[in-house]
Amino acid sequence: MTTKEQIEQNFKADFQALLDKYNATIEADDHFQGYAECGEDIQVCVYIPGAFDKDGEIIQETADFNLGRYLPPTKKV
Repeated sequence: MTTKEQIEQNFKADFQALLDKYNATIEADDHFQGYAECGEDIQVCVYIPGAFDKDGEIIQETADFNLGRYLPPTKKV
């Protein structure tokens, strides 16, 4: 049996490997600070920096995208 601690460890390791693969950072914050919705609109954003080759030519654009509040698992067929 896999314990919840092992599941957490495995998930975090896999998730960190994905972030490392893309040199990505992830942040969760309130997108409407100071408004009545403050604290109710926490969203998760990912930032992936651009990449350049040895000659300074861009080989990967910068990506900055919002995952929203909830990202359900994809259904396996």
